[in-house]
Amino acid sequence: MIKLGIIGLGNVSLGVHLPILMSRTDIQIVWIYDKSIAVKDVCKKINIPFFSELDHALKFTSPEIVLIATPYNTRSDIFKKIKNKVSGVYCEKPFALSSGEHFEYMSGYEKYAFTIGYQRRALGNVQILKDIVFNNLFNNIKEIIIEFGDLHYSFGTFGTNKLIAGGGILFESGSHWIDTALYISDAIKIENFKKEVKYEDDLDVHGTGQFDIYNKDNHMINCRFKFSSIENTSNKITFKFDNCHIDLYLYEDNSNLVIKTKDEKQFILNDYSMDNYPNDSISQGAKYWEVFLQSYKNKKISYSCSDDLLLTTQIIELYYAK
Repeated sequence: MIKLGIIGLGNVSLGVHLPILMSRTDIQIVWIYDKSIAVKDVCKKINIPFFSELDHALKFTSPEIVLIATPYNTRSDIFKKIKNKVSGVYCEKPFALSSGEHFEYMSGYEKYAFTIGYQRRALGNVQILKDIVFNNLFNNIKEIIIEFGDLHYSFGTFGTNKLIAGGGILFESGSHWIDTALYISDAIKIENFKKEVKYEDDLDVHGTGQFDIYNKDNHMINCRFKFSSIENTSNKITFKFDNCHIDLYLYEDNSNLVIKTKDEKQFILNDYSMDNYPNDSISQGAKYWEVFLQSYKNKKISYSCSDDLLLTTQIIELYYAK
């Protein structure tokens, strides 16, 4: 039985992480820490110790793993307090604004024991597309086009405050899209990054640009992106091959992969034999937790804790560089 502590019980923790973790027979949630007293009532109902001070929670008992799901501006203090007291970390995104910050937070932990909440890697559609690319079914990827956002995009609870959120549309949501493209394409290096970013109240509301991805075979893939809360976008990631392209609708629950040929013929891909299919928040979250916990137990690297997570942070750093 793995003892686990939850740091922050906001909407994502309450709606996704908590039910997943409570359903597992190998996890014991030993406490929940949150600054909101309203969370105390939730903890009372589910019979889990509640703490409004992290120091008190850690003194009560030090868990093996902690889930960190608090706003970005709280992370530095949290990582200092848990250092040498826990052996594993699941940190929700957004994670870090720089490579230096990325390495600082991960310092002292085994790679297999630390993950960032890029749960979209566990989506059935993402895994199918990863297999297509890995098996070279349509030869090499020629180009990737990432577009996310629209005029109705709404930032999260803290998203309008730069000091709390850390960044705007890319940091809050676009990082999922970048990470997914890098993961599927088997990226190991990024070069030639270019961007144009528009800010409002010190938060990015619109960004376009491009960069080159180099994969493990040293094949170069050009990647173009648009993230916007002031323009409508296609809200999909398009992977272009020689004779077709595949559209991935990352934020549409239960969507299908769509293959389109050059003569506009269309084919739908799905695989209901996968345990993380269909595509929804609970199924992808449950699968991602399973992959991470298996990595932790077996002390082996998986896609939940691989080195390519750093590439996503590097893109974030380049995007916000002034």
